Formats: sequence, structure tokens, C-alpha cells
Amino acid sequence: MNKKIIFLSIDRLGDYLIRSNVINKISKNYKNIEIITSDKNFKLANSQSFFNKVYLFDTKNKFYEKFRFIKNFLFTRYNSLIVFDGKNISNILLFLISADFKFTFIYKKKGFLNFLYLIIFSKIYKLLNIKYEILLSKNLINDSNFDNYPQKYKTLKKYYSNIDNNTYFIEKTNITDYDFLLNQFIILHLDEKFIDIKDINENFHKALTELQKKINKKIFLTSFNNNFKYYNNLSHDKINFKNLNKDKLIKSNILIIEDMPLNHLQNLMNNSLLNISCHSGLFVHTSLSLNKDTLDIIHYSQINWFNTWIDDKKKYKQIFKSKNEHTHSINEILNNLYEEFKKI
Repeated sequence: MNKKIIFLSIDRLGDYLIRSNVINKISKNYKNIEIITSDKNFKLANSQSFFNKVYLFDTKNKFYEKFRFIKNFLFTRYNSLIVFDGKNISNILLFLISADFKFTFIYKKKGFLNFLYLIIFSKIYKLLNIKYEILLSKNLINDSNFDNYPQKYKTLKKYYSNIDNNTYFIEKTNITDYDFLLNQFIILHLDEKFIDIKDINENFHKALTELQKKINKKIFLTSFNNNFKYYNNLSHDKINFKNLNKDKLIKSNILIIEDMPLNHLQNLMNNSLLNISCHSGLFVHTSLSLNKDTLDIIHYSQINWFNTWIDDKKKYKQIFKSKNEHTHSINEILNNLYEEFKKI
């Protein structure tokens, strides 16, 4: 068994989740497993027991952090190094860290200069025996070019034969607080991606009330640091997680739960009949990792991009905020949501 490996995943939580099983499977080939993360995925990575060390790269202070990481890793040596994120600091560390096996993902982007960049660096990588895989950028994918990131990450199976076809690996939380409500509710996760829905500021409260009566299930709305107008206009009960109790969950038909910790949110989602969001990466991929029915509210124009992140669509459905020239109202969206709910 090899001794040391380090992964670089300095990006969002959804990015980490869609490569989490690949990381876990590769890690089984090493005694010491380290990862460099961003402030967005540090907490989750740090909760996974198979990592010996989790480094935090503070993306809010990139200038200082680049010097700190260059200094700390300049003379380090690992058996293997794998870069997932394509960030500048990761590309620098790819060359500075000494390792017998190096692998990285290169993003192919639009434009002649980006094309030259890809050609030059692919030749450098080959010269230095750095293995790589090409990922298409968002702009190329939105121009109707197909890619699938979870499948691309699994190409590492060429070097690690124990990688299987699963996408997600999250160690189960020991929280069981919401097991008594199994399949008695749905979750709607609220964030900034709701603000472009037509008439949501005026009609969201009424539309939610009507939806709850039709589905005859509880609706729990989750949110973090939400101060948008549509959210403030909701007059359904709001409760901070610190004050949440079993009695409140039982008595409420519609309840807004604020600032729920990740491990509690995971257990709540695991007991939900349906998990819904406007493509919150954390929420969507956590739900899919739990094998739960998951509904994504997106613009039709985004369909190619979001499909790039989803490997298995058995539990994943989409409804649209807009399609072509038509912008859907919140009533139309929740009516379409109800039609999907009936299929479960």
C-alpha cells in the first residue's frame, strides 16, 4: 500500500460531492490521506473520518493564502497528488509538490487564447509525466456540447481499479431526530436562486399554502442567512434551528427552519418524501447521495449545464422557471411541482 496522497478540491460543496466516492475509493489505496479544501466544502470534508488531514484554503483571502500554501508545500513530498478543481493555486501546487504520480483536470474553454493555453499545458503535462483529463467549460456546454463531470472523474479508474460506478460517498450522520416523521413531509430549500421567479414577492405565501393543502403533507422550508424580499414576505412560522423542537415539527403544516446544521439537514432530507430546490448544489447532491427523490427548479436554458453534474437521473427531475420566451409564475411552478409530486 502506498503511503501518502493529497487531493486538491478548492471549490464548492456540490463539486466535492460529485467526486466524493472517487476520492473515498482512491483513498483506500493509501495510509495517509490529505485534502486541501475551500471554506465552502471544508466542514463536510473535515467530517469524513478517512482523511488524516484537511487543509482550509480561505478563498476570501486568496492573495495571502497563495503565499502561505506555496511556502507550506514547497518542499513536501507525496506518493500521489490529484487536482480536481482547476484553480490557480492548485495548478501552482501541482508543479511545486513532489509526487511519483500526478493527475489533474484541464478545462477546455472558448476562445483562441484558451485553445493555445490548452495545447501548451497538455504538452507540458506530457513532458512532465502528469496525467490529465479534459473537462468542457460552462460556456462550451451551454453551446450544446455534452459533458458529464461525475463520469469524467471516474476515468481515474484507469489508475485505481477499485473505483466503482457510484458517484457519492458521505459518511452517515448519527443524528436520528427526524426519523419519526418519515415520509410525512417534503422539503423546499430557499436561497438567492428564487428571486428571479415572476411574482414570487407577492404570491409565494398563498401559493405555498395552496400546495400544502393539495399534497396533504407537511412542508418544511430550509434556508441560511436569507434576507431576500420574497423570504421576508412569508408569514408562515419561522424558527431558528436552536429553538426547534419535536412539538413544533408535529404541529406545523408549513414551517420555515433557519440555519440548520449540515448533519441535521442530512437526516431531515433522508426522511423527506421529496427534496426540492432551485439547484442548490449542496442540497441537490446531498439528496441524491441519500437516494431520495429530488426536484430541481431551473431555467430551461440551463438544462445542459445542470445535466453535466448529474450522473444518474432515476431520482432526479426538473421543472422550469422559464422556457424559451415564457416566464413561469410561482403558481405555475408549484402546480408543476404538484404534478411531479403525484408521480412519487
